[in-house]
Amino acid sequence: MRYMYLALINNGYIDRNKCICKLKIPLKIKIFMLYLFKGVVLTKDNLARRNWNGSLRCSFCLKNESIQHLFFDCHFVKFLWRAVQFSFGFNLPVSVSYIFDGWLLGVDKKMSKLILVGASTICWAIWLSRNDIDFDKSPSFSYMQVIFRATHWLRFWAQLQRCEDDEEFLKVACRKLETTAMQLFANYGWRFTNRLQ
Repeated sequence: MRYMYLALINNGYIDRNKCICKLKIPLKIKIFMLYLFKGVVLTKDNLARRNWNGSLRCSFCLKNESIQHLFFDCHFVKFLWRAVQFSFGFNLPVSVSYIFDGWLLGVDKKMSKLILVGASTICWAIWLSRNDIDFDKSPSFSYMQVIFRATHWLRFWAQLQRCEDDEEFLKVACRKLETTAMQLFANYGWRFTNRLQ
């Protein structure tokens, strides 16, 4: 009975919601990831539906902003996910639902939770950077600034993990991601990012 009630109020998203809620990250990030998964994060297309009159352009490029575009399709964020791919050998995530459904198939359950913590930091860093540009009128961010913002949060959230091995794993992952991103940018620079467009 309880399961059926939860299914009704969660529209069948119980497993994914439980997955997000079990991550060792701050509560506001869990809520952000749930909103992101449900498609209600206030990207510019969602703001326009609420009679917002601002520009619909993405903060990082000239295309219209949506959840799909901002977190996965924009050439700017493709660089971030490409750095994750080269660092750890994962496929590129193509959507929010793919991150929680098919992205980590075959990966150990404990390891997949740590990887989802890392993916959450990438999404959070993208979101904070976008908000800084749009609402605080900050200058545009570079790829490296967003990567280092993500790894800053990941190091901080590593302390929330129950096991010291998990904490160390996330800290090592931060160093690996930073190193890979710097190498990609140094070796390929704008040529690499232009190929992503």
